[in-house]
Amino acid sequence: MSENNKTKDIEYWQSERVAFCALQSLHGVGFKTLHKLVRNVDSLKAFIKNSSADEFAKTLRIKLEPTLHEVEHSWKAFQQQLWADGISLLKKLAKDKVQVVFSQESLFPEKLRAIDKPPLWLFVQGSLENLNKASVALVGSRQCSQDGYWLSKYIHSILHKKNLVTVSGLAEGIDQSVHYESLRFGIPTVAVLGTGIDSNFPKGSEILRADILANGGTVVTEYLVGQSYSASNFVQRNRIQAALSDCLIPLEWKIKSGTAHTVNFAKDYGRLIAMLCLPDSDENNPERKFIESYQKGMVFQVPHQTADVEEYILSLVDENKPPKTSSEPVNPKKEQFKLDL
Repeated sequence: MSENNKTKDIEYWQSERVAFCALQSLHGVGFKTLHKLVRNVDSLKAFIKNSSADEFAKTLRIKLEPTLHEVEHSWKAFQQQLWADGISLLKKLAKDKVQVVFSQESLFPEKLRAIDKPPLWLFVQGSLENLNKASVALVGSRQCSQDGYWLSKYIHSILHKKNLVTVSGLAEGIDQSVHYESLRFGIPTVAVLGTGIDSNFPKGSEILRADILANGGTVVTEYLVGQSYSASNFVQRNRIQAALSDCLIPLEWKIKSGTAHTVNFAKDYGRLIAMLCLPDSDENNPERKFIESYQKGMVFQVPHQTADVEEYILSLVDENKPPKTSSEPVNPKKEQFKLDL
Protein backbone atom coordinates (compact mmCIF):
# COMPACT_ATOMS: atom_id res chain seq x y z
CA MET A 1 0.00 0.00 0.00
CA SER A 2 1.37 3.43 -0.98
CA GLU A 3 1.96 6.09 1.68
CA ASN A 4 -0.93 8.11 0.26
CA ASN A 5 -3.29 5.12 0.49
CA LYS A 6 -2.07 4.33 4.00
CA THR A 7 -2.89 7.88 5.07
CA LYS A 8 -6.36 7.63 3.54
CA ASP A 9 -6.89 4.27 5.23
CA ILE A 10 -5.90 5.68 8.63
CA GLU A 11 -8.16 8.70 8.15
CA TYR A 12 -11.08 6.51 7.07
CA TRP A 13 -10.90 4.24 10.10
CA GLN A 14 -10.37 7.17 12.45
CA SER A 15 -13.58 8.74 11.12
CA GLU A 16 -15.36 5.41 11.54
CA ARG A 17 -14.20 5.29 15.16
CA VAL A 18 -15.58 8.76 15.80
CA ALA A 19 -18.90 7.79 14.19
CA PHE A 20 -19.00 4.53 16.15
CA CYS A 21 -18.46 6.38 19.43
CA ALA A 22 -21.01 9.00 18.45
CA LEU A 23 -23.72 6.45 17.76
CA GLN A 24 -23.21 4.49 20.97
CA SER A 25 -23.54 7.73 22.92
CA LEU A 26 -27.14 8.06 21.75
CA HIS A 27 -29.86 7.09 24.21
CA GLY A 28 -31.67 4.01 22.91
CA VAL A 29 -28.83 2.75 20.72
CA GLY A 30 -27.52 -0.48 22.23
CA PHE A 31 -25.22 -3.32 21.24
CA LYS A 32 -27.69 -5.17 19.01
CA THR A 33 -28.75 -2.04 17.14
CA LEU A 34 -25.18 -0.95 16.50
CA HIS A 35 -24.15 -4.49 15.57
CA LYS A 36 -26.90 -4.64 12.96
CA LEU A 37 -25.99 -1.20 11.63
CA VAL A 38 -22.30 -2.04 11.21
CA ARG A 39 -23.27 -5.18 9.29
CA ASN A 40 -25.58 -3.32 6.95
CA VAL A 41 -23.95 0.02 6.11
CA ASP A 42 -20.74 0.69 4.22
CA SER A 43 -19.71 3.59 6.42
CA LEU A 44 -20.91 4.80 9.82
CA LYS A 45 -19.68 8.30 9.05
CA ALA A 46 -21.68 8.36 5.81
CA PHE A 47 -24.73 7.11 7.69
CA ILE A 48 -24.54 10.04 10.12
CA LYS A 49 -23.63 12.59 7.46
CA ASN A 50 -26.06 11.62 4.70
CA SER A 51 -29.17 10.38 6.49
CA SER A 52 -32.23 12.54 6.91
CA ALA A 53 -33.70 12.81 10.38
CA ASP A 54 -36.47 10.42 9.32
CA GLU A 55 -34.05 7.82 7.92
CA PHE A 56 -31.78 8.15 10.94
CA ALA A 57 -34.56 7.61 13.47
CA LYS A 58 -36.17 4.78 11.52
CA THR A 59 -32.91 2.86 11.03
CA LEU A 60 -31.91 3.14 14.69
CA ARG A 61 -35.47 2.76 15.96
CA ILE A 62 -35.22 5.81 18.18
CA LYS A 63 -37.35 8.91 18.69
CA LEU A 64 -35.96 12.33 17.87
CA GLU A 65 -37.27 15.73 18.83
CA PRO A 66 -40.00 16.84 16.34
CA THR A 67 -38.01 19.94 15.36
CA LEU A 68 -35.20 17.74 14.03
CA HIS A 69 -37.60 16.27 11.48
CA GLU A 70 -39.12 19.64 10.60
CA VAL A 71 -36.27 22.16 10.60
CA GLU A 72 -33.23 21.50 8.42
CA HIS A 73 -30.73 23.61 10.37
CA SER A 74 -31.81 21.92 13.63
CA TRP A 75 -30.99 18.54 12.09
CA LYS A 76 -27.60 19.81 10.89
CA ALA A 77 -26.84 21.15 14.36
CA PHE A 78 -27.79 17.75 15.81
CA GLN A 79 -25.40 15.99 13.42
CA GLN A 80 -22.57 18.35 14.37
CA GLN A 81 -23.20 17.84 18.08
CA LEU A 82 -23.39 14.08 17.64
CA TRP A 83 -20.02 14.13 15.89
CA ALA A 84 -18.56 16.24 18.70
CA ASP A 85 -19.87 13.70 21.23
CA GLY A 86 -18.12 10.96 19.28
CA ILE A 87 -14.83 12.86 19.36
CA SER A 88 -15.22 13.45 23.08
CA LEU A 89 -15.76 9.75 23.83
CA LEU A 90 -12.91 8.66 21.58
CA LYS A 91 -10.57 11.13 23.28
CA LYS A 92 -11.60 9.76 26.66
CA LEU A 93 -10.87 6.22 25.49
CA ALA A 94 -7.49 7.27 24.09
CA LYS A 95 -6.63 8.93 27.40
CA ASP A 96 -7.27 5.56 29.07
CA LYS A 97 -5.13 3.90 26.38
CA VAL A 98 -8.12 2.13 24.86
CA GLN A 99 -8.17 1.44 21.13
CA VAL A 100 -11.24 0.63 19.04
CA VAL A 101 -10.40 -1.85 16.28
CA PHE A 102 -12.85 -3.00 13.60
CA SER A 103 -12.86 -6.50 12.16
CA GLN A 104 -12.07 -5.20 8.65
CA GLU A 105 -8.87 -3.52 9.82
CA SER A 106 -5.48 -5.16 9.34
CA LEU A 107 -4.76 -4.77 13.08
CA PHE A 108 -7.71 -6.95 14.03
CA PRO A 109 -6.56 -10.32 15.50
CA GLU A 110 -6.56 -13.02 12.83
CA LYS A 111 -7.59 -15.65 15.38
CA LEU A 112 -10.87 -13.80 15.93
CA ARG A 113 -11.43 -12.91 12.29
CA ALA A 114 -11.35 -16.59 11.34
CA ILE A 115 -14.17 -17.80 13.60
CA ASP A 116 -17.87 -18.10 12.88
CA LYS A 117 -19.64 -14.90 13.98
CA PRO A 118 -16.52 -12.96 14.93
CA PRO A 119 -16.85 -9.73 16.93
CA LEU A 120 -17.32 -6.78 14.57
CA TRP A 121 -15.17 -4.56 16.77
CA LEU A 122 -13.01 -4.71 19.86
CA PHE A 123 -12.18 -2.29 22.63
CA VAL A 124 -8.56 -3.03 23.52
CA GLN A 125 -6.83 -1.55 26.54
CA GLY A 126 -3.12 -2.22 26.82
CA SER A 127 -1.11 -4.29 24.36
CA LEU A 128 -2.86 -5.16 21.11
CA GLU A 129 0.07 -7.37 20.15
CA ASN A 130 -0.82 -9.88 22.89
CA LEU A 131 -3.94 -10.81 20.91
CA ASN A 132 -1.76 -12.07 18.07
CA LYS A 133 0.71 -14.10 20.13
CA ALA A 134 0.71 -17.82 20.84
CA SER A 135 -1.48 -18.22 23.90
CA VAL A 136 -3.03 -20.56 26.42
CA ALA A 137 -6.53 -19.87 27.75
CA LEU A 138 -6.93 -20.98 31.36
CA VAL A 139 -10.47 -20.99 32.66
CA GLY A 140 -12.55 -22.57 35.39
CA SER A 141 -15.07 -22.31 38.17
CA ARG A 142 -15.84 -19.20 40.20
CA GLN A 143 -16.34 -21.49 43.22
CA CYS A 144 -13.05 -23.31 42.82
CA SER A 145 -11.38 -25.56 45.38
CA GLN A 146 -7.82 -25.63 46.66
CA ASP A 147 -7.10 -28.22 43.95
CA GLY A 148 -8.08 -25.67 41.32
CA TYR A 149 -5.80 -23.03 42.80
CA TRP A 150 -2.96 -25.59 42.98
CA LEU A 151 -3.41 -26.49 39.32
CA SER A 152 -3.29 -22.80 38.41
CA LYS A 153 0.02 -22.40 40.23
CA TYR A 154 1.32 -25.64 38.73
CA ILE A 155 0.61 -24.79 35.10
CA HIS A 156 2.00 -21.27 35.47
CA SER A 157 5.28 -22.68 36.77
CA ILE A 158 5.47 -24.59 33.48
CA LEU A 159 4.42 -21.62 31.33
CA HIS A 160 7.17 -19.48 32.89
CA LYS A 161 9.59 -18.16 30.21
CA LYS A 162 7.87 -20.07 27.40
CA ASN A 163 7.04 -16.91 25.36
CA LEU A 164 3.31 -17.51 25.67
CA VAL A 165 0.41 -15.28 26.69
CA THR A 166 -2.36 -16.42 29.04
CA VAL A 167 -6.04 -15.64 28.45
CA SER A 168 -8.81 -15.66 31.05
CA GLY A 169 -11.90 -13.73 32.06
CA LEU A 170 -11.15 -11.69 35.24
CA ALA A 171 -13.98 -13.45 37.07
CA GLU A 172 -13.61 -14.52 40.68
CA GLY A 173 -12.12 -17.95 41.33
CA ILE A 174 -9.95 -19.62 38.71
CA ASP A 175 -9.90 -16.65 36.30
CA GLN A 176 -8.47 -14.22 38.83
CA SER A 177 -6.03 -16.87 40.00
CA VAL A 178 -4.80 -17.18 36.41
CA HIS A 179 -4.18 -13.45 36.16
CA TYR A 180 -2.48 -13.29 39.58
CA GLU A 181 -0.20 -16.23 38.81
CA SER A 182 0.61 -14.82 35.37
CA LEU A 183 1.71 -11.58 37.01
CA ARG A 184 3.73 -13.54 39.58
CA PHE A 185 5.60 -15.46 36.89
CA GLY A 186 6.03 -12.50 34.52
CA ILE A 187 3.66 -13.85 31.86
CA PRO A 188 1.62 -11.31 29.82
CA THR A 189 -2.07 -11.98 30.45
CA VAL A 190 -5.25 -11.05 28.60
CA ALA A 191 -8.51 -10.42 30.47
CA VAL A 192 -11.62 -10.78 28.29
CA LEU A 193 -14.57 -8.89 29.76
CA GLY A 194 -18.29 -9.61 29.56
CA THR A 195 -19.04 -5.91 30.12
CA GLY A 196 -18.04 -2.56 28.66
CA ILE A 197 -14.37 -1.56 28.80
CA ASP A 198 -15.16 1.10 31.41
CA SER A 199 -16.83 -1.34 33.80
CA ASN A 200 -14.99 -2.76 36.81
CA PHE A 201 -16.65 -6.15 37.12
CA PRO A 202 -16.54 -8.07 39.31
CA LYS A 203 -16.44 -5.52 42.10
CA GLY A 204 -12.99 -5.30 43.62
CA SER A 205 -11.10 -6.29 40.46
CA GLU A 206 -9.80 -2.77 39.82
CA ILE A 207 -6.38 -3.32 41.38
CA LEU A 208 -5.82 -6.63 39.56
CA ARG A 209 -6.87 -5.04 36.27
CA ALA A 210 -4.47 -2.12 36.80
CA ASP A 211 -1.65 -4.57 37.54
CA ILE A 212 -2.41 -6.52 34.36
CA LEU A 213 -2.07 -3.35 32.29
CA ALA A 214 0.98 -2.10 34.17
CA ASN A 215 2.78 -5.35 33.41
CA GLY A 216 2.25 -5.46 29.66
CA GLY A 217 -1.10 -7.22 29.67
CA THR A 218 -4.37 -6.53 27.90
CA VAL A 219 -8.02 -5.97 28.74
CA VAL A 220 -10.41 -6.56 25.85
CA THR A 221 -14.15 -6.61 25.18
CA GLU A 222 -16.63 -6.27 22.35
CA TYR A 223 -19.27 -4.67 24.58
CA LEU A 224 -20.06 -0.98 24.43
CA VAL A 225 -18.97 1.71 26.85
CA GLY A 226 -21.34 1.66 29.81
CA GLN A 227 -22.75 -1.77 28.95
CA SER A 228 -23.46 -3.87 32.03
CA TYR A 229 -23.20 -7.63 32.52
CA SER A 230 -25.73 -10.31 31.60
CA ALA A 231 -25.65 -14.09 31.43
CA SER A 232 -25.80 -14.08 27.63
CA ASN A 233 -22.96 -11.54 27.43
CA PHE A 234 -20.70 -13.84 29.40
CA VAL A 235 -21.53 -16.82 27.20
CA GLN A 236 -20.60 -14.79 24.11
CA ARG A 237 -17.51 -13.47 25.90
CA ASN A 238 -16.38 -17.08 26.26
CA ARG A 239 -16.12 -17.51 22.49
CA ILE A 240 -13.50 -14.74 22.41
CA GLN A 241 -11.46 -16.45 25.13
CA ALA A 242 -11.57 -19.71 23.17
CA ALA A 243 -10.78 -18.05 19.84
CA LEU A 244 -7.77 -16.13 21.15
CA SER A 245 -6.20 -19.32 22.47
CA ASP A 246 -4.05 -21.86 20.68
CA CYS A 247 -4.79 -24.23 23.53
CA LEU A 248 -7.53 -24.20 26.15
CA ILE A 249 -6.87 -25.66 29.60
CA PRO A 250 -9.98 -25.86 31.81
CA LEU A 251 -8.48 -26.11 35.28
CA GLU A 252 -11.59 -26.97 37.28
CA TRP A 253 -15.01 -27.28 35.67
CA LYS A 254 -18.23 -29.20 35.26
CA ILE A 255 -19.84 -30.46 32.08
CA LYS A 256 -22.82 -28.22 32.83
CA SER A 257 -21.26 -24.87 33.67
CA GLY A 258 -20.21 -21.54 32.21
CA THR A 259 -16.74 -22.95 31.60
CA ALA A 260 -18.29 -25.71 29.48
CA HIS A 261 -19.35 -23.02 26.99
CA THR A 262 -15.71 -22.02 26.57
CA VAL A 263 -14.70 -25.68 26.14
CA ASN A 264 -17.36 -26.17 23.48
CA PHE A 265 -16.32 -23.03 21.63
CA ALA A 266 -12.70 -24.21 21.65
CA LYS A 267 -13.82 -27.54 20.23
CA ASP A 268 -15.90 -25.81 17.53
CA TYR A 269 -12.86 -23.70 16.55
CA GLY A 270 -10.57 -26.71 16.40
CA ARG A 271 -8.36 -25.55 19.26
CA LEU A 272 -6.22 -27.90 21.31
CA ILE A 273 -7.76 -28.72 24.69
CA ALA A 274 -5.75 -30.14 27.59
CA MET A 275 -7.05 -31.33 30.95
CA LEU A 276 -4.87 -31.76 34.02
CA CYS A 277 -5.91 -34.52 36.40
CA LEU A 278 -4.63 -35.08 39.93
CA PRO A 279 -3.68 -38.63 41.06
CA ASP A 280 -6.92 -39.20 42.99
CA SER A 281 -9.25 -37.90 40.27
CA ASP A 282 -12.11 -40.02 38.89
CA GLU A 283 -11.12 -41.54 35.55
CA ASN A 284 -14.78 -41.82 34.57
CA ASN A 285 -15.92 -38.27 35.28
CA PRO A 286 -17.84 -36.72 32.36
CA GLU A 287 -15.41 -33.83 31.95
CA ARG A 288 -12.48 -36.15 31.37
CA LYS A 289 -14.53 -38.36 29.04
CA PHE A 290 -15.48 -35.28 27.03
CA ILE A 291 -11.85 -34.22 26.55
CA GLU A 292 -10.74 -37.77 25.71
CA SER A 293 -13.46 -38.05 23.04
CA TYR A 294 -12.23 -34.91 21.28
CA GLN A 295 -9.69 -35.52 18.52
CA LYS A 296 -7.48 -32.65 19.71
CA GLY A 297 -8.02 -33.32 23.41
CA MET A 298 -5.27 -34.39 25.79
CA VAL A 299 -5.44 -35.59 29.41
CA PHE A 300 -2.38 -35.40 31.64
CA GLN A 301 -1.90 -36.95 35.07
CA VAL A 302 -0.01 -34.45 37.19
CA PRO A 303 2.43 -33.92 38.69
CA HIS A 304 4.23 -37.06 37.42
CA GLN A 305 3.55 -36.17 33.76
CA THR A 306 5.11 -32.72 34.15
CA ALA A 307 7.69 -33.40 31.45
CA ASP A 308 4.91 -34.35 29.01
CA VAL A 309 2.96 -31.20 29.85
CA GLU A 310 6.05 -29.05 29.32
CA GLU A 311 6.75 -30.69 25.95
CA TYR A 312 3.12 -30.10 24.99
CA ILE A 313 3.32 -26.42 25.96
CA LEU A 314 6.57 -25.94 24.03
CA SER A 315 4.91 -27.36 20.92
CA LEU A 316 2.45 -24.46 20.98
CA VAL A 317 5.26 -21.95 20.56
CA ASP A 318 6.90 -23.98 17.79
CA GLU A 319 3.76 -24.75 15.80
CA ASN A 320 1.76 -21.52 16.15
CA LYS A 321 3.79 -18.64 14.82
CA PRO A 322 2.04 -15.42 15.82
CA PRO A 323 1.23 -13.18 12.83
CA LYS A 324 3.29 -10.05 12.46
CA THR A 325 1.62 -6.80 13.42
CA SER A 326 2.63 -3.21 13.01
CA SER A 327 0.40 -2.05 15.83
CA GLU A 328 1.60 0.53 18.29
CA PRO A 329 0.19 1.48 21.69
CA VAL A 330 -2.23 4.38 21.68
CA ASN A 331 -0.47 7.67 22.35
CA PRO A 332 -3.11 10.30 23.14
CA LYS A 333 -0.71 13.09 22.11
CA LYS A 334 -0.48 11.65 18.61
CA GLU A 335 -4.22 11.17 18.11
CA GLN A 336 -5.77 13.70 15.73
CA PHE A 337 -9.48 14.46 15.88
CA LYS A 338 -11.39 16.60 13.43
CA LEU A 339 -14.86 17.97 13.93
CA ASP A 340 -15.66 18.14 10.21
CA LEU A 341 -18.33 15.75 9.02
